[in-house]
Amino acid sequence: SSGINAEYGVDDFKKGNEQSLATIDQAIFVLCLDAKSTPTSRESLKNCLVGDGYNRWMDKSFSLIVSENGRAAVNWEHSWGDGATIIEMLQNVHRDYCEHRPVVGGGEKCVVERVEVRVESEVREDLEAAKKSFEHAAATYDLKPFVYEGFGKEDIKKFGMSPDSVSQFIFQLAQWRTFGYFVGTYESCSTAAFRSGRTETIRSCSNEMAAAAQAFDASNPASLEDITSLLKGVSQKHVTLCREAAGGMGFDRHFFGLRYLNKTEGGGDLEVFQDPNWETMGNIRLSTSTVGAPCLRDFLCFGAVSPQGFGLGYLMDKSQFGAAVTCYLPNDYYNSYFENLGSACEDIRAVMQGKNFKESRKI
Repeated sequence: SSGINAEYGVDDFKKGNEQSLATIDQAIFVLCLDAKSTPTSRESLKNCLVGDGYNRWMDKSFSLIVSENGRAAVNWEHSWGDGATIIEMLQNVHRDYCEHRPVVGGGEKCVVERVEVRVESEVREDLEAAKKSFEHAAATYDLKPFVYEGFGKEDIKKFGMSPDSVSQFIFQLAQWRTFGYFVGTYESCSTAAFRSGRTETIRSCSNEMAAAAQAFDASNPASLEDITSLLKGVSQKHVTLCREAAGGMGFDRHFFGLRYLNKTEGGGDLEVFQDPNWETMGNIRLSTSTVGAPCLRDFLCFGAVSPQGFGLGYLMDKSQFGAAVTCYLPNDYYNSYFENLGSACEDIRAVMQGKNFKESRKI
């Protein structure tokens, strides 16, 4: 429990459990064998991200989770590494497995030793409280996998756009159709080209994105040619934003460093961080990230970072687009946003095929 009471204390819990805790701490990763079946993508993804609260050690670098029906997933603790790092490891393991199939049976038996942990009554009370807290949190969280098979990265490239710009535009168009306004959007970008580089934020909700999304309205006079031109502008701007972020020319991490250093040196919050616009920008309603590899059957998934927002782990594949959409409940717009992802994909596909969707679709 993260809430071990003050009278008992963490140090008291460690006494008598030093060896067991050291064994867990020294392990490279944790293997979680779940006694439950996860036949669908939705069940598998939610079990990976949330689980039941019992069979996990969330502080470990990563956990390999295997359900009763053999579906496997990886849950990783984010402070040590990012998606690009973990997916590279998984892809190497998958490749080696396919090329060098493991020998099954016939060898020495694997010795499994139980790691015993002494739990006093004070801790049991905290564990019970943690259990109830977890169950409440899990009940107020939901996840749905979205898949659209009408186009993929190959079609988008032929149309002359960046596949990632189309992915991000799908999210913005669905946002506009659901709410009628745009919000702070985060897209993760690796800065691994720099020593100790981690990530920078791509602020993908650009003016170009907003203008193009509004042009898709049935009441907007923009023609098919106008929309096509706007979409090409979306792609050009997005590629520039991605290149700038990867090259260390974003601004979020620089501002974070400025704010952190100022506080550690005893300074008060700088004026720029007291501006209402800064608070608006910091409220990330659409948190997005993508990783992909042949070893993945489903998608990257993560929780929304805003109580009113969505988490969008996505992948634009060769012939389809998919995303794991997460949010906290209650959310009155969850189903509407999910449906508008579908309508956005349909209308983008129509434009790429040179069809005027406004004539046949009432928005």
